This record gives sequence, structure tokens and C-alpha cells, in this order.
Amino acid sequence: MSDQQQQPKDNQLPEYTLSGDGVNEPIEIIIKDVITEKTTITKKNEAGPHDETMLPNSKTLSKTIHCRRCNCTVIAPKNSELVEKDITLPLSKNSDTAEELRYFWYLKDMMQFENVAFTLNVNQTHKYLTCADCESEIIGMHSIQTKENYIAHDRVVYK
Repeated sequence: MSDQQQQPKDNQLPEYTLSGDGVNEPIEIIIKDVITEKTTITKKNEAGPHDETMLPNSKTLSKTIHCRRCNCTVIAPKNSELVEKDITLPLSKNSDTAEELRYFWYLKDMMQFENVAFTLNVNQTHKYLTCADCESEIIGMHSIQTKENYIAHDRVVYK
């Protein structure tokens, strides 16, 4: 780290670096993934979404998806497709337990969300997704490389 960069204080990461011409420039901040070799991972035997959550003869979302903690709208109808993909998500931001889940609502573009918050980059591969209002639990994952977004069926409610 050069003398011009801010030093982390009390476990905080620097947010800006000072360039040679004295201009503050944002730097990429990466957080350590909460899923480590010490994490207890459970393969959840979840049931898939009920048929009424999808349009007839398709896997397109027919209902509105909400945060199960605060009821904030996360995804509007017709903005995502159901996919089966094994993804491991921590139970919360600071949890030492995680679940391997199978059913996810896929969104190709982050602009398809109504309300969602992104964590900082995790190991330069992904970000976790959480409710933009309460941020109480991890509800999905965003791939930095492909820009794909996945919201766990088992961590949301439908209305």
C-alpha cells in the first residue's frame, strides 16, 4: 500500500486512494466471504414454488416477491424466471452457517429489481443480495462476471 492511500483503522477498509495529482479516486473494496472451511453448510431439502407463483405453462414469475422480514417489494411480476441451480448462501451477513439451496428466481439485469441491496464484492466473484429496506438476511447472489442475479425462493414471500 503506498503512502498516499488511507490506512485501514479498526478493521475498516479504505474507501478512496489519493492519486498523484491529489484527486481522490474510488478503489475496489473486497470483503472476505463469510463462507469458509469452518462454515456449517446444510443442504436444504426445500420444496419448489407453488404453480400459482408462475404464469401458466411457464416458469415466469406471476406474483410480487417481498422480503419475508419487512414486506418490502423485491421483484415485480413477470421480471424473473424460476431456475434450478445449487447455490450456497449464508443465513445472514455474519453467520457461520449456510444453506445450499436449489430454487432461485433468475434476473438477467439488476435493473429488474424493485428494491435490493448489494454487499461489497466477495472474493472478486460475487456479491450477496439483501432487502434494501431491512438488510436483515442474505436473499440471493449477484455474479460480478456474468451480471446474473439469483433470489432464493425459500427466503422470500409471494403476494
